[in-house]
Amino acid sequence: MEDFDISRAPRGVLAAQRLVHSVAKQGDLAERHYLELKSTLDLSTKADKEKIAKFILGAGNRMPTVAAVAFEGCAAMVIGVAQGSITGIPPVEMMEIAKVVQQFVGASGPTWDIVWVPVEGSADQVLVIVVDPPQPGQGPFPCRSSGQSLTSGRIYIRVEGETREANADEVDLLVQRGLGVGRPDVDFAFDVIGAVAPIALNESSTIEEYLRVHRARLLGGLPKHQPPRPAGSSVVSNARQGISSDTISEVARSALARAMLVPEDRTETEFEEIIDHWEDQFRAAWDSAAWGVVASQLTPIVVKLRNRSTTFLHDVEVRLHLEGEVVAANYVDPDSVRNFSDLDLPAPPRPWGPRESTHRIVPYADILRPPPIPRLERPPTITFQMGGTVELHLRVGELRPLGSYQSENALLVLVATKENLGSIRGRWELTARDHNDVYRGEIEVLLAPTIDATSAVRRVLGLDPS
Repeated sequence: MEDFDISRAPRGVLAAQRLVHSVAKQGDLAERHYLELKSTLDLSTKADKEKIAKFILGAGNRMPTVAAVAFEGCAAMVIGVAQGSITGIPPVEMMEIAKVVQQFVGASGPTWDIVWVPVEGSADQVLVIVVDPPQPGQGPFPCRSSGQSLTSGRIYIRVEGETREANADEVDLLVQRGLGVGRPDVDFAFDVIGAVAPIALNESSTIEEYLRVHRARLLGGLPKHQPPRPAGSSVVSNARQGISSDTISEVARSALARAMLVPEDRTETEFEEIIDHWEDQFRAAWDSAAWGVVASQLTPIVVKLRNRSTTFLHDVEVRLHLEGEVVAANYVDPDSVRNFSDLDLPAPPRPWGPRESTHRIVPYADILRPPPIPRLERPPTITFQMGGTVELHLRVGELRPLGSYQSENALLVLVATKENLGSIRGRWELTARDHNDVYRGEIEVLLAPTIDATSAVRRVLGLDPS
């Protein structure tokens, strides 16, 4: 994104000077269809003057609606600037430049001018070429002469970051421009449907309490925390007193069960260290796991697009940028996060004491059961990216006149990261096949009241009864 003002054309020295200092910070990254940078050109040679002519022709062969996004429709070529460096070039009279450039541009070609920007402490200056905006009613501007990089009769067009020969579709659009056929009548409306809201979560009454409860339970199983067993209270001593054959059978079963146990092989110190390590792992995994519960408390969003014009659009794609304190996440079905095992969290350590043997007989039914058949799903029509803003990418397809599109098969939620925002603002960009335009607009998404996810998280962690 530009960090300089593109709303005004750099026609005067002061405006051109501001542009020079701004683009020097970005270098070639600043190049767009309305801006080209050259670190140096030797304007004593015809070949380098030809490069100026190529830019002028390319800038003049843009569509008016494309050109209008910056510099009041103008285009600028800045010569004598590189990233982090403003060196300039030796000044040359306008007449010497025009003498060569006009051979390629012609008398009926795009109109242009120059601005020289002084370089502090140097006799050299930065040259800014300013090309006037293209207008409806102007046909293609063909090249009028041949040179090293230009051919007479060819049509060159300026696109994002380069000037190249126009393709057939682009020539058709320039012919339509000459006939006065401009931008199709288009009008779009966007809505984001679903609960976009801040989420409140009291971690001191969830994660801290959960860890505290389980630490106490685990440590309570250590021998030093167990009360002494009363004399004669064991199953064997009870059996010696007496008693029925049922009790004797119970003793046998108990003895068999003990025979199947593996003795505890951890020391008490090792056990306490394992608990400490588990707590550290739990805290590290908590944020991403908690998102699973949080994402189950919101309604998945749906993006609705309405075509309010009578223009039929093909292969429509939309990018929706939402800025500010908002994040996106995949929606989670509440039924899939009802228990601790549904979360990607480390389970508490095995309690102190002997454990059951891991040897077991696998039932025939498990051996013979066929593997599950994967379910085939359609790819989502909407995806998202994070990076300072939330960017949603919608593959709409066809959009009929006065028709509408609604995103589907993409379960996403939007979460505001601050309360009391009221709304989230954003902007959208729409492109379509056979339309050499990027249609743009703004959108405002109202926020729902804050949702408290504390009780849901406590329930999943088993701190509250279901």
